[in-house]
Amino acid sequence: MESNLLPALLEKEARTKKIAHLLLFYGGSARDRLESGLRLAQILNCQSLLPTGPCQQCSACLKILSGNHPDVLILEPLKTSIGIEQILNWQEKVYRKHYEAEFKVFLLDRADSLTIPAANALLKVTEEPPERTVIILSAENPEGILPTLRSRAQSYFFPTGKREKWLENYDENQRLEAAGAFRLSGQNPDLAAAIMKYGLEPTKKWLDMFWKVIAEEDFLGLFPLFPLEKELALIYVQVMAAQVQAGLREGRFSAADLLAVGQALEGLRKQANPRLVIEVLALQLFQ
Repeated sequence: MESNLLPALLEKEARTKKIAHLLLFYGGSARDRLESGLRLAQILNCQSLLPTGPCQQCSACLKILSGNHPDVLILEPLKTSIGIEQILNWQEKVYRKHYEAEFKVFLLDRADSLTIPAANALLKVTEEPPERTVIILSAENPEGILPTLRSRAQSYFFPTGKREKWLENYDENQRLEAAGAFRLSGQNPDLAAAIMKYGLEPTKKWLDMFWKVIAEEDFLGLFPLFPLEKELALIYVQVMAAQVQAGLREGRFSAADLLAVGQALEGLRKQANPRLVIEVLALQLFQ
């Protein structure tokens, strides 16, 4: 963790051990939010805290940095969402006694992918939180988090990562493709990384075929776009959202188009059938 993006106010609260039990990190990149969460865990538990931050040498700092600390855990979606079973299993760890840390820290990555039952189960934990426990919700888009859960959290915004900084994650042979992925994602670092995982060209090809279907209002033209995995469908619809937002400013799309894409995105996050979601979206965009 070379750079420090942790908000100064939050770092100050961590040093005094007077910190909210539920935090929301949103915006920026998943990597920035994760590194900030780990730095926070280090400050709360460092055995030789320095004026400049955690010492990075004590056993607590080293275990947190390596991902081996029993009281600092990261929860990620098993597939496209965090479901109720994942949260119930996670709850058992939340309520266990501290192993060795002064503060337990739990970071839920992609918290905007929580299903409604999972979010409600998490809400119960925040109503009666264990002592000396900090839960961090990490999300690119906070609007995807249950409002009653979001309202309980102390929120911190992370600025969107710049293109040049993000491209540093890729070697020279990948830079051109990475730049294209970043552009296609609407400058969303997390989405750009997902596009790179599956390939820029296949993503562009699928989207070009979809928009051709919409332009020609050819419902049968959707058939070659399937079968489609949920994770891929989520990536494609997120890119659509970025494209529609840009087109809305240029007059190529309407507010109704943006609403339709937003509803499709919400449906996929709730585990709706990807084919059904795409077909309904197409019919709405035909209108």
